[in-house]
Amino acid sequence: MDIGKMKEDNTFYNGFEGEPEVDFMYGDLCLKIWDGYIYALMEKAPLDGKGWHGMTHDYHEFCGPWDTDEADVDSTEYLNDLKQYKSYTFEDANVTKVLDRLLDLFSKASKDNAKVHVVVC
Repeated sequence: MDIGKMKEDNTFYNGFEGEPEVDFMYGDLCLKIWDGYIYALMEKAPLDGKGWHGMTHDYHEFCGPWDTDEADVDSTEYLNDLKQYKSYTFEDANVTKVLDRLLDLFSKASKDNAKVHVVVC
């Protein structure tokens, strides 16, 4: 995917250059997030026996972008999955901020019935 016309938001990657990152691309935005923040979010995965879906499933089961390094994902499925994390408290306040940014991005894409391109690198 050509990101030449995209605005990169490195807020949650600054200071971690050279370490693993996950890029979420929708519209004209590329949101770069340090993998450590994604890990901190995903380690709160619900263990309610109802099965994982969305980003939680893909992350923990190494599917989608976590298997192929990049993929277009269903924004509504990821949005609904990420909403369940709103009730959690995270040690690092940046994880909550990352969650809020992801919810905003996936909400916009979902309203447009669009996919979000995710790159794991």
